[in-house]
Amino acid sequence: MKPHYRRFFALGFSLVLAMVLGGFAYNSAAQNRGGELFVLGPTTASCDRTGQVATAGYQDAELGLVLRNFWDNEGVFISITFPDGRTFSPRVADGRVLPPQGLDGLIDMPANFPWFTPTSNGGDYYFTMRASNRWPYGSYLFTARGRASNRQTQGCFVLVPRVDPAPAASPATLIVEDNTTGDRSGLHGATVNIFGRGFRGQERITVWITAPDGTVLPYPDQFTSDVGSFASTFVFDSRFPTGEYAFTARGWASNYQVITRFRLSPQTSTPTGWAQLRVAWRANETANQNQEFELQGQFFDPLEQIRIWATLPDNSIRDLPLQQANTFGEFFAVIALDQRLPVGTYSFTARGLNSGRLVIDQVNVTQGSPNITNFNPSANPAPQVVGNNSNAPGSFGGVPMNPNINTLDPAPEFRPDRQVPVTLPPAVPSGPRF
Repeated sequence: MKPHYRRFFALGFSLVLAMVLGGFAYNSAAQNRGGELFVLGPTTASCDRTGQVATAGYQDAELGLVLRNFWDNEGVFISITFPDGRTFSPRVADGRVLPPQGLDGLIDMPANFPWFTPTSNGGDYYFTMRASNRWPYGSYLFTARGRASNRQTQGCFVLVPRVDPAPAASPATLIVEDNTTGDRSGLHGATVNIFGRGFRGQERITVWITAPDGTVLPYPDQFTSDVGSFASTFVFDSRFPTGEYAFTARGWASNYQVITRFRLSPQTSTPTGWAQLRVAWRANETANQNQEFELQGQFFDPLEQIRIWATLPDNSIRDLPLQQANTFGEFFAVIALDQRLPVGTYSFTARGLNSGRLVIDQVNVTQGSPNITNFNPSANPAPQVVGNNSNAPGSFGGVPMNPNINTLDPAPEFRPDRQVPVTLPPAVPSGPRF
């Protein structure tokens, strides 16, 4: 069979296979001609990255990946670039992998071990994985690169929301409000109350939060009082991206489901004093995800400790270790990025703990390599400090952040001896039910 006929046959076979599976398969032009990548899924949508129709799927649903025309039995690296530019391997992004080895939906800092697998004697490979509810909606880019052939190909996949019917009318109600103002909106750091009413007495309630990008965040189950109400309180701290959140509560016995919304906005930091901060070492204050850059500060108090934090493009905040100024009030810190971080504009803030001087500078983080190939990835959260002027203990690395929601409730009022029996509890939510 001639080479160009064989190529058409392979493409036709992939499309037939997708039809048999009741789904769709698309690939994009290979970066290195020869390798091909097809994504199989249940539907299609327009890919923002290519402007073309691509395979699409849903949260908590399987998708298939097909590789063709690589070298026989060669090892291939596979990676996934998320809509915000973060890149993970399927070893951590697969929805069947749970935190801390997998994504948690809020911090998402597992050690990014590569997915490396050999092809068949014919240079082909196929596997299935699950798009979890910890994946945001949008266009994804799958990348495959042959280690021996250096052939690289990419394909787009679009994660779309399920269009479910609105919840049936019920007597249940749900209110989410700022504890201080009573508003349905608040700032980073707000204490927020969740009030549910109208459910069955002593009923177990599943609560989940849908972030602005579609990621689903689990919330501890609640248990209603004898008259069907519950109350819960948590802190909407600076780890969360800003935007509109959807809160959903569903009763296990009544099956009542109700949704309400809350808008989170950022706190503002105002520069004070005469300290200065600048991004050095990189032209035009730009670095890609695989690079390092240097923060330089001056005019702080001599030998004072300096708190540094990064505001990500979605306005969530990541802390960095405390730094220490020298006897002249100066410091520098080398900041390392990696592919677990999104692309976009970052704001770095430095505040002297003694002087109170606060200063802000920005760096534009661009897309790095689409490949995850390091077999010894960093277990530290990013961004992290890998060099500084002081070498002080505790001033290096990243600051681990708890991916769990900070609830303030005492133990829930749950009496197992009087719990309403349930035969089939609802499935784990896979996305917002609008």
